[in-house]
Amino acid sequence: MLGFIKNLLGPKKPPPFDMEKAVGNYLLNLPKCTSKVVVTSPKYGDKCYQCEVLVDVNGLLPWAKHHAQAVWSGDKVEQAARIAIPLWLQDSNCNNPEPSYVPPYFVAVLRPYTLDFVNKGIAEIVCPDCNRIVDNVQMKKLNEKRSGGWSNWTDEWHCPAGHLLYREDHELHFHLR
Repeated sequence: MLGFIKNLLGPKKPPPFDMEKAVGNYLLNLPKCTSKVVVTSPKYGDKCYQCEVLVDVNGLLPWAKHHAQAVWSGDKVEQAARIAIPLWLQDSNCNNPEPSYVPPYFVAVLRPYTLDFVNKGIAEIVCPDCNRIVDNVQMKKLNEKRSGGWSNWTDEWHCPAGHLLYREDHELHFHLR
């Protein structure tokens, strides 16, 4: 009878999120990081990137440490990943040249900064059609339109052989007063 009354009064509150425990679980369940991290890949289910973007651990670690301290997310799973990334990177095996693939909660933190990593020169872009690292990525902004507070465009990256590496449509709305 008591269980029936508790069910009538509403569902139980979920237990509070334990950030430290989540970070620890992430680190325990990941393989050891290698010298390069794959931040974007079609293997992650990303429809925009047809290439893989790999970032050198030594270049990514200072960014990750700063990012873990300077950025906070309301999404607790994502925030735990943000805190775990530099801990995972600093324990990497830099002698292993095989790239490290990351879980979805790390991708959610890293993917938005892919262009920053490329522009800083700490990333390598691998063309799947050429099967090699692309030294000279051709970046284009197409179909740029502006109307009032709206801006739309498409970003495309191509390798020198013309293979499509990345394509994403963007839409930005500025609320003007």
